[in-house]
Amino acid sequence: MRGQLSLAAIAALTASVSGAVVPIAKVPGSAGGPVEAARISVPPWFLSLAAELDLIAPTDTSSVPTVSSQPTTAPFQSLPVDQTPLPVQSTPPIPSSTPEPLSSSSPTEIAHPSSANPTPPTSPSETPTVKTCPGPAQSSSDVYWLRAQDHNGAGAGYAPFTSEPNKYPVFRNAMNYGVVNDGSGDQTARLQKAIDDDGVGGSRKGSGVTRNPAEVFLPGGIYQLGSTLTLTVGTIIVGDPSNPPIIRAAPNFQGEFLIMGYDKMNGNPETSFMMLVKNVILDTNSVSSSQSITALQWGVAQGAGLTNIQVRMPTGTSRHTGINIVAGSTIAVTDVTIIGGATGIINSNQQVNFKNVHFISCNTAFEASGGWTVLLQGTTFESCGTGVNMTTNALGSLVILDSTSTNSGPLIRFYDSSHDPGYQNSQFLIQNLQYNSKEPIAVDTNGHTRLEATTYVDTWVWGTMVPGAYAPGAAWNTHRPPQLLVNGKYFTKPQPTYAGFSDQDIVNVKTVAGHVVKGDGLTDDTVALNAILAQNAANCKITYIPFGVYRVSDTLLIPVGSRIVGEAWSVISGYGDAFKNQNSPKAVVRVGNPGDVGVIEIQDMRFSVAEILPGAKVVEINAAGQQPGDVGLWNTMVMVGGTAETSISTMCTSQDPKDCMAAFMVMHLTETSSVYIENFWGWTADHNLDSKSLFTIISTGRGILVESTKGTWLTGTGSEHHWLYNYNFHNASNVFAGLLQSESPYMQGSGEFEKAPAPWTVDPQLGDPDFSWCGPSDEKCRSALATNVDGGSNIALYNSAAWAFFDGSWNGLYNEPCQGKCQANMMRVTRAPQNFVWYSISTRMTEVIVLDGKSNPREDNHAGGWEGIIQAYGEFAG
Repeated sequence: MRGQLSLAAIAALTASVSGAVVPIAKVPGSAGGPVEAARISVPPWFLSLAAELDLIAPTDTSSVPTVSSQPTTAPFQSLPVDQTPLPVQSTPPIPSSTPEPLSSSSPTEIAHPSSANPTPPTSPSETPTVKTCPGPAQSSSDVYWLRAQDHNGAGAGYAPFTSEPNKYPVFRNAMNYGVVNDGSGDQTARLQKAIDDDGVGGSRKGSGVTRNPAEVFLPGGIYQLGSTLTLTVGTIIVGDPSNPPIIRAAPNFQGEFLIMGYDKMNGNPETSFMMLVKNVILDTNSVSSSQSITALQWGVAQGAGLTNIQVRMPTGTSRHTGINIVAGSTIAVTDVTIIGGATGIINSNQQVNFKNVHFISCNTAFEASGGWTVLLQGTTFESCGTGVNMTTNALGSLVILDSTSTNSGPLIRFYDSSHDPGYQNSQFLIQNLQYNSKEPIAVDTNGHTRLEATTYVDTWVWGTMVPGAYAPGAAWNTHRPPQLLVNGKYFTKPQPTYAGFSDQDIVNVKTVAGHVVKGDGLTDDTVALNAILAQNAANCKITYIPFGVYRVSDTLLIPVGSRIVGEAWSVISGYGDAFKNQNSPKAVVRVGNPGDVGVIEIQDMRFSVAEILPGAKVVEINAAGQQPGDVGLWNTMVMVGGTAETSISTMCTSQDPKDCMAAFMVMHLTETSSVYIENFWGWTADHNLDSKSLFTIISTGRGILVESTKGTWLTGTGSEHHWLYNYNFHNASNVFAGLLQSESPYMQGSGEFEKAPAPWTVDPQLGDPDFSWCGPSDEKCRSALATNVDGGSNIALYNSAAWAFFDGSWNGLYNEPCQGKCQANMMRVTRAPQNFVWYSISTRMTEVIVLDGKSNPREDNHAGGWEGIIQAYGEFAG
């Protein structure tokens, strides 16, 4: 999650109003004070809120009861400012340069059973299935399928933990709130009502994260705002992708932000969870270029996402900003186009993967105003003055990956920290750059050219290297596994919208004849959901799961041929004896059987455990596609504890973690899998989001285990607070990971009640670390690994953000950090993986950054960012 430093930062902000800069509380003698002091740079609106942020906590309002070969929708195309939006075009079929099909065998196609009550298949020995699905049939209907769903009758979403569930509208069509979308008037108040309606005449704002979900649909048109629209946690804003709605600032707009994404009623930005905006255009062209305005303030946390967004601003001289990501702890911003403005994106978030962002005619495309690590993946700089401004020395580490600069100024202007004593910020790496500009690629603050213009850059490093030292510009050649590349870049895929599909292609699980599905948080929906998923996969129907809490007492199988869309993060929650034996773990959700090949796409879903389940493997992925990305997850989450639907929120208060071994593993990517995962958050709760007591102590055995060898793409993921590790790459091959965000469990380290691996039993077959390298009583050593790389080959990791904050007994107080270093080792590499590269490792409060049996690089010798940075790690690159 975010960590106590944000709360301390708020205190510092409040104290600094008088003019004195007060750094975040640091342990005496520790490094980084100047960097953290400099990081406290926030606008006046935040200072005015600082005093009230810590006073607001969610209140308890109710008790807790006991892809594919078909085309997918591409992001908005680059449009001149004076044109109206065109319908979003479909992505063309993957070109002939695509790697060979990922399946190692070609079993014959087997139809899925469609019996009324099938027994969920659980045996790995079952014959593998091959299943692909066609694209949409041509339909005369111009109504987007989501709008055409039954949102008021039997097929409506149901939020069981609201104050009056039968009156609460999960889905809201903005037009039902009197909104006018012809570009006239001021629609702010009506749109705000659509977002915050609690169904009984009040507002859901300030009532928690998971109790009151909302999905707000905007049909095509122009929605004019006269003042700032404020978003609320637990909300998805979705536009019609075939006719994207335009949210436009009126000429007389009053306010600093067109849209405020940060929800102050849920605390500081690092707890502004679960907000998603997609298929929307933001436009500030009607506001004078001399007026300062930001289209979107996005100071948010995990579970939040922006995808398929366009921002339009005046070109030329301007004071407009596209997106300002102020503080917070989000993971991914994907498939965004920004046109015009003084600055495209300003970022001071802790860590972000910006994937496929297209900057057009921005004076400065990306302003690094703070934060610890940033990945710009697949970025296009077109006719921009400056690509990246890194001159303030406020950002720790940056990677520019698979990007293009055309007709623009320097790609990066930066502060040269190579001669700085102690902390060294502003480290960066450029890899696979296509450059079509006359200006130099890299220029320092003194105007010195550090990298001349050239048409192509393989890998170029400015920063610390292991083995080696700080490199003020070093060229490398990186061997990138061809299995991971399409057209020379690491494969990516936009979140499907299914634009062009008709309502007849969609099946709502709550309206299927012969199968009763409740999603009420009480009913066991296992048999009915398994039957519907099998039937839909066999018939290539898209499965729509309205919001609900769908309890399953046995494995829910998602067969190949499945395409699943949730509503405001619909919940699949495991419960019961089937998941209680840690010696025989069982998947709550199984994505294909071992060896299955075909299409499985999952988006906007949340998976959880309803009670303490030490044998629950929450998500297990076995399937692979015939093409990269045929199996994919977008904007999905696994949460263990902390939410409205689980008894863990009230049961887990013992200091001894053996009393709350809540889940065996968050996610397992098995050897037969090949999957593309974008904006995923796997969280073991460090506090309760929706309960009277914020205090909770939970132990989840394992985070994300990757054993796949066929092709894995992790594009913006977070895995936090799991007991043995947050990420484990065990005998894995052909893996790309762009941003791996993690936090160590808060109750490990000095004074801990259980020393890892206890209370869990090590399973060598799963590659569990046994901590045998630690002394029996070495508490700091027996702490969770952020990332464990155990053998394997062709692994490329980018932008690890691994943070530790607390140790020993967890008292729920975020202003009492550990003294000295929280843990001994943050990362580990063992059994000599082949062709393994790791770029931009950022850590906090650890002694050793990477325990590798070679140089064992230490944080104190690589100071930068929050605590430590290694910009290029190549001990096993050969």
